Amino acid sequence: MKKNHAELKKYKSDFNIEQIGRFRFYSGIIVGLIFSLILDQFFRNLIQMSDVLGAMSSGYWKTPFSEKPTFYYSFFWSLFSISLAFCFTSYLWTSKPNLKTRRETRMNRIAQTNSLFIFGLIFLSVSRLLQFYIEFHYIDYEIKEEVGILLFMLPIFIFAFNWIYISRIYKSAKPFLISILIFVIYGIILSGIKT
Repeated sequence: MKKNHAELKKYKSDFNIEQIGRFRFYSGIIVGLIFSLILDQFFRNLIQMSDVLGAMSSGYWKTPFSEKPTFYYSFFWSLFSISLAFCFTSYLWTSKPNLKTRRETRMNRIAQTNSLFIFGLIFLSVSRLLQFYIEFHYIDYEIKEEVGILLFMLPIFIFAFNWIYISRIYKSAKPFLISILIFVIYGIILSGIKT
């Protein structure tokens, strides 16, 4: 068993810019940053629209339209947007058609397919959740009180899901730890940006 594990390590290349390709690596980061900004603004505007729909259904404004969301919600939507955008980053990072071995090439194609699959699956699921939120927003349904910190498991799951497939191709423990730090810091920065 130990011998097989050691042999498996030999097959993996190091996760670095040269392995991925400079253009794929940097374009993946740029696409991820831009797409996370777009998604974050999209979700924030959707939540503000739910305030308008809630006011129309109840007949009065519960909160001022210009009121900024709490850190809990803005940080969640920021992390969620970043994790969804990271699906496209990992898609670009795994778009190299052929790698050194057949195993790496096969795992690369699986990672590329799964990054788009998880994006589509989560985006469709969340669109249903947002529809529920918009319909029942005027009832005073507070997700924070019901779910608490468990809500943050969704963006963490999406982010880790993509890294799991990348780690099957490359030795990527150190880049993964660095990316977690960037993930949290960028989420804090993005949550502070006003709509």
